[in-house]
Formats: sequence, C-alpha cells, structure tokens
Amino acid sequence: MQLVATLGPASLHLAPRIVALGASSLRLNASHMTPESLRSTLAQLRTLLPSTPVVVDLQGAKMRLGVFEPLPVHLDDRLLFSLDNSGVPVPHPELFRSVAPGETLSADDDRLRFRVEQVSPSSLAVRCIQGGTLRPRKGLNVLEHPVDPWDLSPVDQQHLDAALPFAPVAFALSFMTDGREAAWIRSRAPGCPVIGKVERREAVEAIDSIRASVDTVWICRGDLGAQLGPVPLARWFSGFRPAPSPPTLVAGQVLEHLTAHPLPTRSEVCHLADLLDRGFAGIVLSDETAVGSDPLNATSTAADLLSSLVRR
Repeated sequence: MQLVATLGPASLHLAPRIVALGASSLRLNASHMTPESLRSTLAQLRTLLPSTPVVVDLQGAKMRLGVFEPLPVHLDDRLLFSLDNSGVPVPHPELFRSVAPGETLSADDDRLRFRVEQVSPSSLAVRCIQGGTLRPRKGLNVLEHPVDPWDLSPVDQQHLDAALPFAPVAFALSFMTDGREAAWIRSRAPGCPVIGKVERREAVEAIDSIRASVDTVWICRGDLGAQLGPVPLARWFSGFRPAPSPPTLVAGQVLEHLTAHPLPTRSEVCHLADLLDRGFAGIVLSDETAVGSDPLNATSTAADLLSSLVRR
C-alpha cells in the first residue's frame, strides 16, 4: 500500500523521520520551488535517503499566479491580471491568447472567481464574482474550456533538468489532457516513471488513454473538483473503479483534518476504508505533511490507518 508524503515548509527537514514513520515515497511540488532549490533538496534527499523513491511533481498545463503579496478581494472588485507584472502577475502567455470577455477565471481550487471583462495580449481586466484572499502561486483555471500547452513549459523543462542528475526519480505531470504528455517526459528522462494526474474534465473523459500511457495514476480531487464542481465530481468519483494496472492513488484532502488537528475525522477514515475496498493502491498526503501543524503525526496516523484497514 503506497503512502506518498509531500515535503514542504513544515517538513523538508523531517524527511528521514517521515520515511521511518511509513511514507513509501516523497513528493516535491516543483511549482513551489525554483530549479536551484529543487536541485539542492534532491541532493540532500539522495544523501540522507538514497533508496527512497522521490516524485517531482511538474506544473504541466496547470496555470499558476505569479509572486505577489496576498491580496484581499471582495465581490465586484476589479483587478488586472497581467503578463508583464503591471497587475496581478500571471506568467502564462497561453492564457491571454485563449480567454475571451464573459468567461470565468477560477483561482485557488475555486475559492475565488473572476469574470473577464476586457482582454489584451498581455492583460485581463476582471471583476470579482466570488471573493476571498488571492494568494501567490495558487492555481488558475478557465472554467469554460481548457488552456492547453503543446510541450513541457520552459519552467517544467528547467525543473526536469535540475532533477535528472538524481535519477531515477518519478515525474508527475499536472493537468494531463489525454496521456500524450507522458511522451514529453519519456523522451527527456528515459527510464524515469511517469505519473499521470487526473484533475481536469478532459482527463476524466480520456482516463483509459491516460492509464495506457503512464506508470501510475493519481486522481487529484482538489483541481478536479474546481473543474467539475463538487456534485459532478462526487457522482463521477463514486462510480470510478481503478484498473488493476497501472496502480491508482487518490490525492487531495484525503485526510485534510490532519493539517491542523491530531486526528482525522471519522468521515475521512470511513472514506479511506472505502477507497481501499475499491482497489486504490494508496494515497497522497499534500497539505497534511507539506504545511500542516504536525507532519510526523499526519504521516504516522495515515500509515497506521492504511495498515489497519488493509489487515481487516
């Protein structure tokens, strides 16, 4: 049974203890790291944990906001998203080529929404239709349609290059469309496992193609829920059954309560038991270990639950 623990600000220094407590592999989210910090972190992990599998999670087609100070945004506030940092930075030229007035931008797993009012080649004038705190490096989607790249982005290429000296590492690619993206990694990193992340409507519709092209599948319910909506996500996920091969894991708020509390909710434990009964091969801890209040407790609790539920 696989337990993937994400390393982040709360846990980078705890990697050996997290593995000792039951994590079968460690995930590094490259979207929150520079190529230099990724390289130095991998060097440290290879020294401390030479045989522990490591997953480098690439941004893929997932668009993210740039770097800025957290910004409270209220209903009907007007903002400028910009390519040239004249407003809230969005370092994705493909967005400005693809979006049209009247369409909807969703930020931070659909916590905030914006209606596009004006479009230029380097800026979007938007109005807030669902407020909150807009935070740097959070995901950004167009609800009405996908925004697709044609190859690895320059940033993903830089992260892949930084990780290759420490191969074998696994590469997870965010926001896969239909599995063709696996070839982008295999051509650059032969022999490295590829993980396909299902977190958009197109991937749900092409799940069989993705399964055929990758070594492992992750069902990532955070961004997928933002794309589909909570009820359509629940309807699809309740009927989904993983294939025997490749192994399929569940990511996204699996034991979210552990991020800030010592114990998971009873609902989370019941859901975990259901996942294992349905044939999922394990889970991915995200915020629970990356930014949570007690990553060691989160890891040991998850490992104990997996072990107990498998034995029953």
